[in-house]
Amino acid sequence: MSLYKSRQRGSVIFPALLNAFVRIYTRLKVEGQENLPLEGSFLIAANHQSHADTAMIFAAVPKVIRKRFVAAAAQDYFFQGGLPQYFSRVWFNAIPVARDRRGGRDPMRHLGRALREGYAVMMFPEGTRSSGELPGPFRAGIGKLLAEFPETPVVPTWIGGTARVLPKGVYVPRPFRTYVRFGSPLLIKAHPRFRATWQSAADEIREAILQLGDYPVMVSDSGEAEAE
Repeated sequence: MSLYKSRQRGSVIFPALLNAFVRIYTRLKVEGQENLPLEGSFLIAANHQSHADTAMIFAAVPKVIRKRFVAAAAQDYFFQGGLPQYFSRVWFNAIPVARDRRGGRDPMRHLGRALREGYAVMMFPEGTRSSGELPGPFRAGIGKLLAEFPETPVVPTWIGGTARVLPKGVYVPRPFRTYVRFGSPLLIKAHPRFRATWQSAADEIREAILQLGDYPVMVSDSGEAEAE
């Protein structure tokens, strides 16, 4: 399994150093590692608060999974050459995802190929960092991917604290505690031809992450507690 494995200089030592830094500097607390499949391809779907999120998940997964881990990254941000592309490839085996369909090519084709090759694929279904405390709407792309790979387990994953560590506009990480919580794997159905089922699948995953997270409980007009 070497299709997406980074072969750039530093691809062995740099991730190890980064993981040590993440765990110590942010006092990373990990829960639910036992929910991660040790064999076969699967999706890690997480909320997205900060550019620090990928580093937290990469440090949170066991080494045996890290060897076959790839992270979806926005093509227009991380794959325009220079240091962002170098470090995203070296640190996380990042693979590009286009945030639009310009050129007529499937923007998630690399994710599909990685699943076909047996990788653990991490993605942020919001498609961008959330602007509030709760995750933003999940895009239908993850549902389309599951329609193409119907037997792929999805591990809903909640990340906490990273909005304080590296908020928008800040470039030097701050030493706040972070959390990664892996939920039980889900098998979610979506139909290849019906777009509505893609969005339904995305919404189901978002709900699973809301249930995992330490989000404030709102009270509805009826007096019942609800997630948002």
